[in-house]
Amino acid sequence: MRWLLRRSEILFCRLGYDYPPVYLLIADAGLILFCAIATIQRYASGVSGSDWVYLGVVWALAAWLTVGELLICTFDAVGGPIDTLIPFMMIALVSVFWCVPLDPGAAHGDVAPLLLALGAAMCAAVAPNKRGVLHLSMYLAAVVVGVAVGATDLGWMISSMVVLGWATGFLLQKQLLLMQAERRERARQYALDRAGIAAEVHDVVAHSLSIVLLNVTAARRAIESGQCPENDSDIAEALDALRDAEGQGRAAMNDVRRTIELLRDESAPEQPQPGLSDIEALIDGFRRAGSPVTARMEPPAVALSSATELAVYRVVQESLSNASKHAAGAPVNISLGPAERAEFVVRVSNPVPDGHPAGTRGYGLPGMVSRVENLDGSLRAGVEQGQWCVEAVFGAVGAAEDGVGVNR
Repeated sequence: MRWLLRRSEILFCRLGYDYPPVYLLIADAGLILFCAIATIQRYASGVSGSDWVYLGVVWALAAWLTVGELLICTFDAVGGPIDTLIPFMMIALVSVFWCVPLDPGAAHGDVAPLLLALGAAMCAAVAPNKRGVLHLSMYLAAVVVGVAVGATDLGWMISSMVVLGWATGFLLQKQLLLMQAERRERARQYALDRAGIAAEVHDVVAHSLSIVLLNVTAARRAIESGQCPENDSDIAEALDALRDAEGQGRAAMNDVRRTIELLRDESAPEQPQPGLSDIEALIDGFRRAGSPVTARMEPPAVALSSATELAVYRVVQESLSNASKHAAGAPVNISLGPAERAEFVVRVSNPVPDGHPAGTRGYGLPGMVSRVENLDGSLRAGVEQGQWCVEAVFGAVGAAEDGVGVNR
């Protein structure tokens, strides 16, 4: 059975469809069953002489349609579309059966024409639309010829079965194509979700470690300068810096744990995501760690979505982390607020250290660009007059409101 299923898999793969392998086995079983019943019907009506030759040809064709497919898959014996063989072989099968007529009383129950309906379903399931219509025309033409030569007098019924079989195969193919499109979309969404979670983990870890390292550096310097007994205040500053580093480390662990839980559970996170109201606390954390940060923040003209607020927070967070990493101790200027075109703009700048490359490496900047562009915004980063500047524009959010910025 595994061998047969593998053969079916190879054939469907060559046809360009990923139907379950058992589908082909069902079609082959139906073909053999119809041939067997039609043969028994003719044997019961009485066969002699050349009739046996015709029945031998029938079973040779049936063997080719079943075992012959194995040869096609194994030796690649036939080039071009395999489905073009099916209508010719099926029509040939029925035509040879019609060469062995049944008794007039049994002719109305002839099973042989069902092979045309089966063939129409098989062709429609694996052929492109235009070719499938051509195959349907061939089957219907065979029915017309059969009625014309007197092989059958149930042309309308056989034609209806052929059309029904073709429609069944056509719908089966469309269902498969829709399932394939759904799987591709699901895979694309899965990749986007993984990229989003990776960006979230990167932002959380990079920010928290930056503050931890700044505090540890400050503590080390305070301890080194506080070795003299008369300067005990430096020891207290070192302890404060270490406590802050410990708090940031614990907060980072909680953020990472919450983000990892999103991988295990698709439900919405219980804790709210950071937004504009959390930026002040973010900046204060860097200030306590020793980074001189000047911020000018204006409220948006209209309320931003939670996704936009999270993106604004992450842009500021990543920019501060990069500044502390590449330009430790340098002043950082932050500006947030609506622009003249009623867009919300985030701008972060800091001096570029001498000898430091202007470009950046890693995932921070591409992650920011992707996050902003997903919200129909734009982000640019580069050196302007000796300053490394990151500017993110988050679409039009409404009419700008007059207001006075808050300087910090």
